[in-house]
Amino acid sequence: MITYSGLSDRELADLLRIGDDAAFKVIYQKYWGKLLVVAGRRLNDIEEAEEAVQDIFLNLWKRRESFNLKIGFDNYFAVAIKFEVINRLAKRARESQRNNAFAETLAGQQKNAFERFDFDMLQKQLEHTISSLPPKCQLIFRMSREKGETNKKIALELQISEKAVEKHITHALKILKTRFRVLFALLIFFI
Repeated sequence: MITYSGLSDRELADLLRIGDDAAFKVIYQKYWGKLLVVAGRRLNDIEEAEEAVQDIFLNLWKRRESFNLKIGFDNYFAVAIKFEVINRLAKRARESQRNNAFAETLAGQQKNAFERFDFDMLQKQLEHTISSLPPKCQLIFRMSREKGETNKKIALELQISEKAVEKHITHALKILKTRFRVLFALLIFFI
């Protein structure tokens, strides 16, 4: 019967290479705690540190048949944990960038949707308010604002005085101003 605790790293590596479970268990028990402390400090996440250490041992077991220990397990595991931590931190950074880009895209889409929604709603309210004006006032306001006709041209076309045209436009603007208060200045640009 082999006493594994007294074996050198090279002897344990030779036994590991032939698939000796007990040799692997000794290596695991000897280094698992040390690797967890290092990984935990560098990753600042104990669960991820445990996964990192488990991955190192899993990879060691998977490549056991071709495993060649050059110096000792201390050096092997120091390099293995270093690269495992670097890979995980790089993965975190990539995920963070991807999440930030996604969040920015989503926020932009939501903002555009809200702006579109608000603008569409505002246009509907504006149209409803204009449609509720008295018929002649509505007609004169639309001719002025939608067709861009001058007061003089509207007066000639409808056979009324320019003062009457001004009165209807002023009345319509007063109703819009009352209805939309703060947004009135903005509305003037759209109508």
